[in-house]
Amino acid sequence: MSLYHAIETLLVPLIVLACAVSVLARYAPRTRERVKAALAARLGGAAATGLRGRLVRWLAPQAAAGCASGCDDGGCNTCGSNTANTSEAQPGKPAGQVVRFVRKR
Repeated sequence: MSLYHAIETLLVPLIVLACAVSVLARYAPRTRERVKAALAARLGGAAATGLRGRLVRWLAPQAAAGCASGCDDGGCNTCGSNTANTSEAQPGKPAGQVVRFVRKR
């Protein structure tokens, strides 16, 4: 086995694994956050110091914010907490947004 073949045998699976993790993180954000929280807890949680402490802080789950946070409980996925909702400020206006289609030239 040549050096090229050995590097290729190691490099290709690593690239495929990195792509699979990236796709999983993109399409399963809640699972990603649960796995990160479990890894942070196994590394020592908030009591970890030094390099492990930095890694725990990096892995710690971030607070979900906005409608694109990936959460599915309650009104999070409905964007009901959107501050741009002006239905209370102008009672005569409809609550929906106007969608305008424009033809490209």
